[in-house]
Amino acid sequence: MVTIRSPRDGDVAALIAGRDDDSRRFLGEGSADPRPTAVIEVDGEVVGWVDYDVDREWLLPGEVNIGYNVFPRHRGNGFATRAVELLLRRLAGRTEYTTATLLIDTSNVRSLALAHRIGCDDPVDFGGNQYFKRALRRPPTSTPGLG
Repeated sequence: MVTIRSPRDGDVAALIAGRDDDSRRFLGEGSADPRPTAVIEVDGEVVGWVDYDVDREWLLPGEVNIGYNVFPRHRGNGFATRAVELLLRRLAGRTEYTTATLLIDTSNVRSLALAHRIGCDDPVDFGGNQYFKRALRRPPTSTPGLG
């Protein structure tokens, strides 16, 4: 079962150890003290992280930029897709943000596929990268008496 949770102090070593050439290529070196929005857990093991930020110059009001990484030995199992879906659900239910964006290098085949799996609109070219958007779907509100 894939879950996301807030990071704990003990997760820092795993988050740093989970970096590899691919993550550095697409995400950069990373912080010496990583604090993502959430870590990705599978059966109690941290297998990656998922994050969002709002400080990108290209973001419009109400938009967030999504980032994620799954550690090399756990890639290809759908963990990133599920974690991003969980983060999007959390953002839709707990924040006023309306749109998620993903800026993906054109050679990052796995992330391009993830963007399509989570229902992003057709991308536009943005500085040689693919720029995707997806509306955050608000959970339905219950009607009194209908449970």
